[in-house]
Amino acid sequence: MSKLHREIWRDALSYLPVKILPAFSGLFTIYLLTKSLPTDLYGYYAFVLATVVLFGQLINGWINSAVVYLYPDYQSTGNSIDLKVNVIAIQFCFFILGTTGFILVNYFADISIATIGLSLLLLFLQNFLSLLYSFLQAERRIPLQTKSSILQSIFQIIGMIICCFFFKQNLNLVILALIVSYFVANFYLLWMGKVWKELIKTSIFNLIALAHIKRILYYGLPICVWFFATQFYAFGDRILFRYLNIDDLVGNYSAFKDLAIGLSGFVTMPLLLASHPLIMQAWKKGQDNKVIERVLRQNISILSVAFTISFIALLLIGDWLLVKIVGPNYVLNTDLMCLVLLSVFFAALSLYLHKGLEVTGKTLLMLKIALLVSVLSFVANWLVLPVYGVLGACIVSVCAQLLYCILVYSYTRKVFRIQLSKLFIFELLFFIGFAFCLTSSLLPFHITLLWRLVCFFCIALYLVIRASRLLFARI
Repeated sequence: MSKLHREIWRDALSYLPVKILPAFSGLFTIYLLTKSLPTDLYGYYAFVLATVVLFGQLINGWINSAVVYLYPDYQSTGNSIDLKVNVIAIQFCFFILGTTGFILVNYFADISIATIGLSLLLLFLQNFLSLLYSFLQAERRIPLQTKSSILQSIFQIIGMIICCFFFKQNLNLVILALIVSYFVANFYLLWMGKVWKELIKTSIFNLIALAHIKRILYYGLPICVWFFATQFYAFGDRILFRYLNIDDLVGNYSAFKDLAIGLSGFVTMPLLLASHPLIMQAWKKGQDNKVIERVLRQNISILSVAFTISFIALLLIGDWLLVKIVGPNYVLNTDLMCLVLLSVFFAALSLYLHKGLEVTGKTLLMLKIALLVSVLSFVANWLVLPVYGVLGACIVSVCAQLLYCILVYSYTRKVFRIQLSKLFIFELLFFIGFAFCLTSSLLPFHITLLWRLVCFFCIALYLVIRASRLLFARI
């Protein structure tokens, strides 16, 4: 393995607690809420959280990419504090603008004033924590980030248990519990990370300069709108459900999609967090493109294996598994679940397919593509949702994610060519097809749950071994 590969896998393992613990606490939250909330109330909760996510991306979605991209340049000249101060100043302005839109969207959707106020505080704390994490990631201060994530996750789990057992169906207290967990994480980073001391010792206003702001915004502003656009065609249907007064299966759909995104985060986020800053640094140092291409190919292959296992699980034991996790009231049709998972897979894949545009600073092109897909998704959802409901939302989501992947790779392939083995792709599709045939109604006999479990574990074990080989082989 090359030095870059070793650094990525070392950091990926270090980042596992950073993402696994929040992912676990998020999944545990979904589990408790689905056990204690009716589907219509979960749909209400999903709308509120969707607006927090969307406006959170609009406010600070650009920060991580901009900081990771620019930090090596500022660090090499000893001016990293200039970057931090100007990013914080821009972040404050963005928050004021984002807050206005957030309040209006929730107000016209008949969300209560108390819920809007609490959600706004949650939005602020999440954004501030994301800001601090961006600097820690650029500086590769992983242990501090890990400890903060542990604290946030523990307090969130405790808060959710208290809410669901002692204050059932009180969404404001659920949001308050989230607020407490993020407040503790922010306070820990400010105190232990010495951030407040660094800012106090610095003449902040003297460091704010138009030249720095222009440079940051030139790269970061397109990323900001890009993040919002991509999140809109991922979560925007939840907002349209509310405005179009569609309730049927919305809670079921939202709960499963939250589960799918949360579970996929166990694999996707450690890989991305570890590889992104190192890929950017390798590009800036002028390393051979083939080294970066191997990293991208390897990560995409591992993602493909992980999602193949997930598809097989849905086909063979999906209904049984979902009943065990969220209960019979939240069961979703297997076809719908597969469509949701396919959209999540394409979304994860796109994060690597656009690397060629990202490293070359062509964020404006990324923005144009994302806006195009977002507008098409909005129009399609507006036309399709009143007729087909959740099924329409699933199909539109898959098409939007796939269209983005195709468009960005048509440009990024001029920088990086990501070619997977045809035999490898056939192998994955074969196992998915095999699982589909086992559950097909065309079979003259019925496969019991026990044999489905046996088949799933055998296939999953083989694919896990296959994935482990990818860590050390050139695909």
